[in-house]
Amino acid sequence: MTARPPTFHPSSSRRGGTLRLLWPVLAVLLVLGGAWFWQAHRFPQEGSPAVRFARDMRLHHGQAVELSLHILERPVSAPVRLLAQDITVTQEAQLGQMGGWLDIWGLPFSGPDAPMQGMNRAAMGMASDADVQSLDTLPARQAEIRYLQLMLRHHRGGVQMAQEGLKSGVPPVVTVANAIVVSQTAEIDLITGMLRERGAAVPPANGTVAPGSTDGMNGMPMNH
Repeated sequence: MTARPPTFHPSSSRRGGTLRLLWPVLAVLLVLGGAWFWQAHRFPQEGSPAVRFARDMRLHHGQAVELSLHILERPVSAPVRLLAQDITVTQEAQLGQMGGWLDIWGLPFSGPDAPMQGMNRAAMGMASDADVQSLDTLPARQAEIRYLQLMLRHHRGGVQMAQEGLKSGVPPVVTVANAIVVSQTAEIDLITGMLRERGAAVPPANGTVAPGSTDGMNGMPMNH
């Protein structure tokens, strides 16, 4: 029995040639895809804007909660009580989110530098110890006005810090930073109206405060 010669199929030969041409393209696409996946899923590193935002804003939020808890111990009006409760609940939840990020990223809550290192804390709305204590010692009417003035300053600083978080490029950080900008901007308007209703001074938007000052409203008329 005579062996049959191999059959030549022109279409198979063309497919093989096409595949050989595509392999380099596929290899490049795989490399680019792997690089994109690594970039998209790697965690923020120590010193990155996302990590700095999480630590700095945790400190800032912590004081907003502290101020609100102090005023909630006083017999203040219903609108101020509602505002303080809302700030406490909202910012405690965001504190948990930011702490969760650091846990997932494998980083401690405190880094090599103290939170808000290099910032003018007073200009970012951070209250002094005397400011915080005044909420316990002032008469209730004055204490709620003081709380509103402190929170107005605090929110302005919070919005400024959150705008830096928007530049982090990390999706969950950008989402929370945007939520802070939107909610605290709305509360700035609300608090301004509440102060005017009470005939109280509204701290100026450009009222920068000297570091270490015990009172960001020094020299301002206090109509109470």
